[in-house]
Amino acid sequence: MKKRLSAICFIFLLLTSGKLFAQATKQVTHQYQTWLGYMTSAQISEKLSLWNDAHWVFNHGFFIVRTGLTYNFPKTAITGGYAYARLPISGQDGLPRQEHRPWAQVVFTVPLSHNFSLTERVRYDARFRQDVVNGKTTDTYSFVNRIRFQINLRKSIPQWKFDGNEPFVALADEVLINFGKEIVYNTFDQNRISLMVGLKRKNIQYMTGYMSRFVQNSSGNSYTQNNTWVVWVVQKFSFRKKKPNTQMDMPGAD
Repeated sequence: MKKRLSAICFIFLLLTSGKLFAQATKQVTHQYQTWLGYMTSAQISEKLSLWNDAHWVFNHGFFIVRTGLTYNFPKTAITGGYAYARLPISGQDGLPRQEHRPWAQVVFTVPLSHNFSLTERVRYDARFRQDVVNGKTTDTYSFVNRIRFQINLRKSIPQWKFDGNEPFVALADEVLINFGKEIVYNTFDQNRISLMVGLKRKNIQYMTGYMSRFVQNSSGNSYTQNNTWVVWVVQKFSFRKKKPNTQMDMPGAD
């Protein structure tokens, strides 16, 4: 486990350093966004649960809905599913295009102490993106691979608990990397760093905070720094007679 943690941390540091270098030497556009997200996990058996989430980011942002099936191990969860998205195209004045996205991920939960936990997530996106010709979307699609590495450190604050609500704070970083023969300029896709505060009450969590989403545009020589206010709700249900497990298997959201 220590080797895996070290490897992911190294990737994070390497690519974040590259991001900072690019930010200092390339053209960077700044914009401000609001990100609303609702994520659910519905337990259908002792090991299986249904994943569903929806996200809407305002001001040159995106819209995405995602579904999947999760197989839960004691400290690991594996999910596969499908997502539909509408995303703006860089350099096209916010022109949105459709994207069909089969996806899969594995999540590792590492309890560090009574109040600290560390979550690692590796996600693969198979992106079928609508083609654009002369500033207009077409009926054809191109395929792009993307791999995502996320680390999420969370601290519960039980001494501040009130009326069944337990506060927490979470710090996360995610690096998104494109790969495949179709990728020419932007192997580095984006980096997301977030600091969130929240409340957990039984099977529901409310989170808000700031996310820095640094994105390399498709041309490869320009970047967008998205300063984002995030509001997320994570909820867990159960189709079984037993109450749902309050341990969330949806760390880091999108």
